[in-house]
Amino acid sequence: MVAAIAGHQLGTRPGTASPATHPSLTVANPYAVGGFWYKGNLQIASVHGVGRDLPSAISDWYSGRGYDFLGISDQNTYTWASDYGRPGFVGMPVVDASYPFADVLAVGIDHWLPARDLQGAVDWIRHDGGLPVLAAPLAPGKPQSLQRMLGLRGLFGLEIYDARLAAAGAGQGDATSAWDGLLSAGMRVYAFAGDDLRSLDDPTAGGAWIDVLAPAADLDSLFSSLRAGAFVASTGAAFTSFSVVGTTINAEAAPGCSLRFIGRGGRVLKSVASPSGSYRVTGAEGYVRVEALRDDGARAWSQPFFLSRR
Repeated sequence: MVAAIAGHQLGTRPGTASPATHPSLTVANPYAVGGFWYKGNLQIASVHGVGRDLPSAISDWYSGRGYDFLGISDQNTYTWASDYGRPGFVGMPVVDASYPFADVLAVGIDHWLPARDLQGAVDWIRHDGGLPVLAAPLAPGKPQSLQRMLGLRGLFGLEIYDARLAAAGAGQGDATSAWDGLLSAGMRVYAFAGDDLRSLDDPTAGGAWIDVLAPAADLDSLFSSLRAGAFVASTGAAFTSFSVVGTTINAEAAPGCSLRFIGRGGRVLKSVASPSGSYRVTGAEGYVRVEALRDDGARAWSQPFFLSRR
């Protein structure tokens, strides 16, 4: 009796099929974890690799400039996080898994393994619990075509901005368009930015980084937020908050910034000439990401807000 009454109230009659329901649009918010923003860099070379500086000197430089964590990523060798981490400044395990065909940052990994190809490198990093991030995809010595990247399975991140390469020549350091190509094909890949530092004397030191949204500045919290995509990439602009209400994405950046909401194919969905704005998703965008552009040209990239119907 109760079921019959409920069916009648929904517009059906006993003995008839329920009308087809339309899946509702859902916007996944990678920043739902909440917490505080912590600044860090994961692409730094020391004297243990191709760099010129001691891990302790690198730690002093970055911690003295407001960074909260650091990953020294020497090539095919692990530089102990205890060599540069200290109370109040987190050392994050990371290795630059360098091969003739590519460089892959093995975030959260304390060792290196050989690989025959890029897929093999991604596979062993994932198998061992790390986050594989394709570094410097536009580097002249190891350029990665979009077609090759589209064939990868399990790639976690792409370094969309490499400060050292950006200074070396136009078109070498900014891989944002390649990132949009991967996202448009349905791949879930997160954006990273880093200094690719070789020496603290380099003018690009401190030129690119990530800001991680985490409950606390400890290794477990930071790594968990990274895995969840709760971070942004930056060359100087800064986001302060994100939220999703229904199908509306809200973003706020620091003063002096404007916003752009971007979808499939890198298409600009909406531009906002202020540091605060929102975009209501229709479902046709494929994904939505947000860029903050500061008046002096500095940028920041949010991670994608992925869309689904349930």
